[in-house]
Amino acid sequence: MALFVRSVLAFALSLTMIAAITAPAGAQSLVEKGDTLYHNRCAGCHGEQLKAFAGGPAFDLRRLRPDEHDRFVESVISGKDNMPSWYGILKADEIEAIWAYIRAIVDR
Repeated sequence: MALFVRSVLAFALSLTMIAAITAPAGAQSLVEKGDTLYHNRCAGCHGEQLKAFAGGPAFDLRRLRPDEHDRFVESVISGKDNMPSWYGILKADEIEAIWAYIRAIVDR
């Protein structure tokens, strides 16, 4: 079952990325959407601008490398260590928007 869910989510994430690339110019950018989502859903534990609180239990998201997309998605969906699962709370396109925001901050 978990493999099926991951396969469906991977397919949905692929479609989301295609939709984001082909979105109309006036549409909110993926990074802007991710910024809003991050500050509403993630910043409480992971801190502003991805700077996790010193000595806190949250993973420092600035350490995520570009090739760790799947790890990020899996952690968000399933939870990891102190982080709860966001399955059923965040949609696939929202997870991708948060990833885009993280990459925009880290890759500056």
